[in-house]
Amino acid sequence: MNEHVIQLLRRVIPFRFLPVEYKQYLAERLVREEYHAGDIIIQQHDTTDASVYLIESGSVDALDITDGGTVRVNSIHTDHYFGEWEPLFRIPRRLRITAREHTVCYRLDGDTFLQILQDSAEFSLAFGTTLRDKQGIFAAFDRFKTALLRSVDKGHISVAAMVGYYRELEPALHPRLADRRCIDIAALNYAVRRLPANLTRTFALLLTDELPAVYQHPEKYFPAIDTAARRRDIWELLPGKNLVLLRSGLSDLTDMLTCLCLYAVEAEKIRDRLDRPEMLAAIDAWLTDNPETRDLQAIQGFLEGLAFRPDEAAGLLQIWQEDTVSRLSDVLRHREMFSIDVRKQTNNWNSRRTDLWTAQVAQATRELLGCDPSEMAEDIRVHIISSNTHSVSNCLSPWFPRNAQEILDWAESVAHPVLGESWEHAGDQLYALVREYFRACPEQQQAYQAEGRRHGILSLRETASTGIQVQLIDCSRLAGIGIDPDVTPVPAGSKDFIVNIDYAFGEQAEHIMRNLAILFGRNVCSINFLGKAGALLGRRGDVLAPTAFIEQTSDMFQPVPAPSQAALKDLQHRLPGRQVHPGPMLTVEGTLLQNSMMLHFYHSIWGCTGIEMEGTHYYRQVLESTQIGVIPEDVDLRFFYYVSDLPMDHGSSLAARMGPAEGVPPLYAITRHILSEIFSSSGQAPAQPV
Repeated sequence: MNEHVIQLLRRVIPFRFLPVEYKQYLAERLVREEYHAGDIIIQQHDTTDASVYLIESGSVDALDITDGGTVRVNSIHTDHYFGEWEPLFRIPRRLRITAREHTVCYRLDGDTFLQILQDSAEFSLAFGTTLRDKQGIFAAFDRFKTALLRSVDKGHISVAAMVGYYRELEPALHPRLADRRCIDIAALNYAVRRLPANLTRTFALLLTDELPAVYQHPEKYFPAIDTAARRRDIWELLPGKNLVLLRSGLSDLTDMLTCLCLYAVEAEKIRDRLDRPEMLAAIDAWLTDNPETRDLQAIQGFLEGLAFRPDEAAGLLQIWQEDTVSRLSDVLRHREMFSIDVRKQTNNWNSRRTDLWTAQVAQATRELLGCDPSEMAEDIRVHIISSNTHSVSNCLSPWFPRNAQEILDWAESVAHPVLGESWEHAGDQLYALVREYFRACPEQQQAYQAEGRRHGILSLRETASTGIQVQLIDCSRLAGIGIDPDVTPVPAGSKDFIVNIDYAFGEQAEHIMRNLAILFGRNVCSINFLGKAGALLGRRGDVLAPTAFIEQTSDMFQPVPAPSQAALKDLQHRLPGRQVHPGPMLTVEGTLLQNSMMLHFYHSIWGCTGIEMEGTHYYRQVLESTQIGVIPEDVDLRFFYYVSDLPMDHGSSLAARMGPAEGVPPLYAITRHILSEIFSSSGQAPAQPV
């Protein structure tokens, strides 16, 4: 009997790719079941059965039962399988499966099926190919991207049309997208913070990757518009018309458009609540009677009296604060009527922004070292770090050890909530406090910056509209100076030079890394990525150590040098109570271009531990630069990410902000590890061409 079942497994793809011992293992666990024509094998919407079925003989129909009747979606025949989506994606049964004729199946329980995916790379890869290429599970993503590219080519984007494609995506960050009765406050807040602050009063958006010649200095003529959680250059050309300067590549455009689609969906829900004459009259009367009120309790009471539940009113108040009623008035009148023009520059012989940014970095290097990057001595070791604008400089600043007590005294005087949180590392608490401390004591921030400059820490103020801030650090001036006590001290005679850049955005990372590699060339000794990512396992504050990057659009798999056991052990030691997870990571095209199905697919099929947006682009350029000899082949590579969200957990996704005690410890643990590794290897000179 087992040999009979093994023959079936050999005929059914992808089970045929399993090793013989695994086929024998399954043959003992498959359960034979026999059905007559019309028998229901799987009931639609059922949540109790998560089995996978292999058809030995006969055939079945997949039916969609709706109020409008029954639709046959597909027929599945001998030597094929069905029922695999539900255990893989952890969803109720999508369709009813009935026998077309006398049918014999072998049933495999869902847990065993998932275990096979983890145990057999051959089976997993073949199964994933079937899902992606034959069953088109990512068709909605392909349609969205195709429509976007066509719109960009035409130079105009219809938001109304793109919202239709966006709805098909069912983004994980927008779980209540389809529920018209419920406003998804968390998702709306996420989008609003990444869109222009004047969006509710904006009808026309001009998106471009290069400033038109007539607007070369827009700050002289137009007011700048803020985006709270996304670094973008935006100016209001006229009331109701914004100019948006996009970063290189499509990532920035995709991010902005998906956020705009999310906003349009939720704004329509809000408008549906208010789309009655008496609502508009009530809003106008409130604005007339309370033109400058800051009484948030009164505003919330008014919102609840309109058409919103208490939690919705509180959420809207959090998003727009004392301006909430005015914003609702805008939404009611605006009706999501956006006109978007896109102008991508071609045949441009003038310097682009990345080139200008690179020239700024070169000039700052000359100021700090007295020589151009191309003229550096052979023994200067350049370390490129992609991180943020504070953790590296904070850990290396001698100002912190001397002023720690003063910061704590200030925090106690204002009863700062950070003091009430649990901190394994006292320095992390200081770093969590310092931003607000500087806001309250700006003279201390000036002293911090001045001391940094005296010790070779130079921050570039201009970014050539790339959004990439830069810090250059001449470590020779820090030798023998007190820095973060958990960072290996800078050794005497250090020749280390750190180029610390802020996070790039998606495809922009490739342009930035290419220019830095060309600029510093054979002096590059290490390249370090300290990012933040969404995790498909663990919890917020854990650390992910990538062993490969997988590009979402093509499934291109790029192995990266695995972190050493010593490095993993060191990080684990620096983060008691947290976990370090090695494994592949998925590079996605945008934070909203991911849904639950995609996340389960890459976690189960590829074993991905997390998702991010820049890794593939950075690493591809690093590989190119080493292979053509721009930078040394033996350059040290370090890739680490701290977990900022859990996209499959709505309560811990990007839509919910991360607390200081969650984000600061892993960020600074990785920073200390990278800096310690750099200074521990300080005696090694960079490789030079023969």
